[in-house]
Amino acid sequence: LSCRPPPPSPRSHEEEIPELEIDVDELLDMESDDTRAARVTELLVDCYKPTEAFISGLLDEIRGTQKLSTARRSEGPRPR
Repeated sequence: LSCRPPPPSPRSHEEEIPELEIDVDELLDMESDDTRAARVTELLVDCYKPTEAFISGLLDEIRGTQKLSTARRSEGPRPR
């Protein structure tokens, strides 16, 4: 996700887009979607673009990841 600040003084395009890292493992370890949403909102506090759709999509992806890992654990080891 790139959060672009409002147009400042003329600079190169690369300087205008701050990098943002979201630790998905950290989010997976959290108890609830509300806690996850609060953490992502905190990380995006300086982003002036709308973040609700991004957060909603990210939480959907995390729920899908949790379902996959739960299903794999319940299947047990795969035969070789």
